[in-house]
Amino acid sequence: MKDIKVRELKKEYDVNFVPSKEYLDSMPDLQNADFVGIPIDFVGIHGIHLPLRIREKCGQTQEVMAEITGLVSLDASNRGINMSRILRTLYKSKDDVFDINKIEEVLRNYQKDLKTFDAHILMNFKYRMWQDSLVSKKEDGTPEGGWQYYDVTFDCNLDVSGEFKKIMHVSFIYSSACPCSTALSEHAALNRGLYGIPHSQRSIAKLSLIFEDMIWIEDVIDYCRKSLITETLVFCKREDEQQFAVLNGYQPKFVEDAIRLLADELNTHKSISDYKVIVSHNESLHNHCAVAVITKGVEGSIFNHHVTREEWMSLGSV
Repeated sequence: MKDIKVRELKKEYDVNFVPSKEYLDSMPDLQNADFVGIPIDFVGIHGIHLPLRIREKCGQTQEVMAEITGLVSLDASNRGINMSRILRTLYKSKDDVFDINKIEEVLRNYQKDLKTFDAHILMNFKYRMWQDSLVSKKEDGTPEGGWQYYDVTFDCNLDVSGEFKKIMHVSFIYSSACPCSTALSEHAALNRGLYGIPHSQRSIAKLSLIFEDMIWIEDVIDYCRKSLITETLVFCKREDEQQFAVLNGYQPKFVEDAIRLLADELNTHKSISDYKVIVSHNESLHNHCAVAVITKGVEGSIFNHHVTREEWMSLGSV
């Protein structure tokens, strides 16, 4: 060990320094030193931002800015992992076109590069889909419209046995007119000759789906649009706003109604083997939200009725 005095160390940055192999070999590696501890379920990095191309159902692609969490298991004989290897492994696929099945390849690379037995990845991004206006038209007779953006997460795990499990999380924002307020407004009109406006609120449904065959993001949004029908609008002229009011009048819904409508729709698709749905109606009448949770009820499911604090908090971001 050299006798080094801190005060005598040079304070400069050597821009021309190139480490030799001998120098690299001499550097300490604390993570790979002898170690005995307890195993860690998952360890890794969160908040990686990476532009990725996502495959659309029509066969085209769109670029999204994804926020990625990359995790691997750590056994008892290792103190830590080389975090940069997760990033390097991910960057091997940065030019590929992604759908949820593509992540299996990334996770297999994780297992190989980091010599681990479990690998997990969360990939969150905003996915855009075109939404036609309800009734307004351009001069050429085609619908007006605009881009609607959906919060999507690919949540995938590859375990020591090689089993690949995938979950797709999708958020859908819609309007919910209160059936009780609607009925009371009608009562005031009929019995007192008074005009009243039923209250409605912006609402959010968060769907977590497990499936074997391929389900596209577009499919999930279609399920939501079909069952709830009152998705918030991107483009809105007076005629669209009036039609939207008619839609709300056609399908007023309590939070209990909304979640049952969604579950009934999901149950018709056999490719969806399991699901969990959380719904929140952010009340305009009350200073609280009305919420509901439903699961498919599959034996041995990873889903249950428990909702974490983070999940509840996220429902307020509509």
